[in-house]
Amino acid sequence: MAQPDDFAQWEEDDAHSPTGWEEALTQMEHDLQGALATIDPVPWRPPIALGPIPPELMERAARILEAQMHTIRYLEDVRQTTAKHLAAVRSVPSAEVGPHPVYFDLIG
Repeated sequence: MAQPDDFAQWEEDDAHSPTGWEEALTQMEHDLQGALATIDPVPWRPPIALGPIPPELMERAARILEAQMHTIRYLEDVRQTTAKHLAAVRSVPSAEVGPHPVYFDLIG
């Protein structure tokens, strides 16, 4: 994920240009693609001094926001499923010593 220093290359004269926003949106898209592969994501912090987003980039920004919301819902579903599986694994008694296989049904 992007670090605050990643946006240090943007100068004040870029603050109101579409180029600064295009770079910011490209970084967001890159971070979003990597979100599913990252175990410990770094929180995104918006770049400073970009000014209002240009109207021609609003649709792209809306698509990124929608993709981010979809990814959040997906990751929450994965987290809940993982928690259920972990609870099932922890419920198996470990009284026997030795390498005995244990099978249990996660669906039923």
